[in-house]
Amino acid sequence: MTGARTSFILAGPSAAFDPRVDAVRPDLADVTLAGRLFAPHYAEAVARACIVDHAAICTTPAGEQTSELLRGEHFALLDQSGGWAWGWSAHDHYVGYIDVSALGAATGAAPVVTATDPVAIASSFLEMPYLWGGRGGAGIDCSGLIQRAIAAIGIAAPRDSDMQREALGETLHEGAPLMRGDLVFFPGHVGLMTDAETLIHATRHYGKTVAEPLADVIGRVRAKQDNPLIVSKRIA
Repeated sequence: MTGARTSFILAGPSAAFDPRVDAVRPDLADVTLAGRLFAPHYAEAVARACIVDHAAICTTPAGEQTSELLRGEHFALLDQSGGWAWGWSAHDHYVGYIDVSALGAATGAAPVVTATDPVAIASSFLEMPYLWGGRGGAGIDCSGLIQRAIAAIGIAAPRDSDMQREALGETLHEGAPLMRGDLVFFPGHVGLMTDAETLIHATRHYGKTVAEPLADVIGRVRAKQDNPLIVSKRIA
């Protein structure tokens, strides 16, 4: 089974794309990319929903986990083969493969948690094991924690920390006082301030989600890398 396939002719070279969020393979692409990216065939997405507590989204069938779909969240299915569905998660357009058995009919909107404080949401994940690609099912990673925390206040965040750094909030000048709810970005990492001095983050260093002094995190990062890029941003 696959989404409906259509053929197009694309004049000129394909534009640059990000395989994390642009659903394109050598043999097939999302039909919405037809005017921008070349592929031999295009497919129209079919809506599905996660019917298990959590399911890994992988780079290839049975490959590395890069994200996670949670129960009730929607998945745009473009192709299905060998027990694996290929497409993208509806909440952040993240592309990958998911076990077909984890998907069922999409019967309505995905469930939404209403809240006013992203730090309180992030704190609910304290002590959860760190898992690359996790979003709170089998574990959670740094950007998954941020995505879950601010989604609860109605802000849709991209999946990865570099995307979040570009898309979220307003950059604070160096040395600006920090406050509860501010984001702090490091090379390949992100956390959320619980107050002016404490960062909550999902970290490999401890293998779980912790709250610790921001100064300690900065010290570890600078011990590993000369002049690392550290950016603080405030969500309005």
